[in-house]
Amino acid sequence: MYIEVKHLNKTFGNFKASNDVSFDIKKGNLVALLGPSGSGKTTILRMLAGLENPDSGDIFIDGKRVNDIAPGERGIGFVFQNYALFRHMTVSQNIAFGLKIKKLKKQDIISRTNELIDLVGLKGMENRYPHQLSGGQRQRVAFARAIAPNPSVLLLDEPFAAIDAKVRKELRTWLKEMIHKLGVTSIFVTHDQEEAIDVSDEIIVTNKGQIEQKGTPVEIYKKPLTPFVAHFIGESSVVSNASIFRGFAEIEEDKKSIIRPEFIEIGRIDEFINPSATDIGFVKSISFHGSNWEIVVDINGCLLTGYRSLEKPALKEGEEVSVLIHRLYLFDNTETKIIENKLKIDPMPVYI
Repeated sequence: MYIEVKHLNKTFGNFKASNDVSFDIKKGNLVALLGPSGSGKTTILRMLAGLENPDSGDIFIDGKRVNDIAPGERGIGFVFQNYALFRHMTVSQNIAFGLKIKKLKKQDIISRTNELIDLVGLKGMENRYPHQLSGGQRQRVAFARAIAPNPSVLLLDEPFAAIDAKVRKELRTWLKEMIHKLGVTSIFVTHDQEEAIDVSDEIIVTNKGQIEQKGTPVEIYKKPLTPFVAHFIGESSVVSNASIFRGFAEIEEDKKSIIRPEFIEIGRIDEFINPSATDIGFVKSISFHGSNWEIVVDINGCLLTGYRSLEKPALKEGEEVSVLIHRLYLFDNTETKIIENKLKIDPMPVYI
């Protein structure tokens, strides 16, 4: 493994920001540290960079323990959330800053700076100042400045937070392509699960200073290992007594479960070929989401959220509907497991 973190602990006063944190990262991977505010993800990033010192534990990069190595000597590039560009410097001067600190030859600095300006798509903007650039362009400058000295590891602290939604999606794609093209091992902090799933090779989910789960985006989404991950990833409804639903009678009444929108289908009362596996409810609310309808349905006082294609007959608020729950996540304080509907015969409904 290229990066190895072993039993990191960090406390600020009475707050445990990192609690026995351990993980490893393969060379060249783009990894997301994902979690809510206060979960410890930024503290981990800052300890990797050398901007915070762990109370205990070890950090290894390419087999070398770096705990006692100064930030500037760790071979790490850092992209800050607010870009941290020098306002009095042009695009070229900002990108060249780290190269000048390393006292490279003037011609080498010019050559490397021009190479990066082309790479990040800012040709023709070399002499502009940060205030003359858009948010996406400033982020590209910050990225180019961070990779200019050819770091072995790139760290990014919420790199898309200050950018509007449309540009953010474009920049996410661009960043993923750039990092894979360069082959630099990279870690970025985010609280946005869509961002983490879309960009990363692996996701490390943090919560209350600990690692809840590490895996590919598909693994994290489809096989959550803890109740927190099951609830945090995806849009979920938490149900206190799933035994009320058809096909799940064997579930103990005190067991909580999570039902995601893609786990259920909502249709007209006569829409499903296997009514014994469906519950009856009524439409509480309907929201248009562009590619589909988001429907909140009430089943005996339990509210579930599902999606319905625009190609299917429209439903109305207050309408009685059939709800087929394909599966759910059942969890307690230690584990999460998937439970399938026992009464379901055909995996796909027949619409009439």
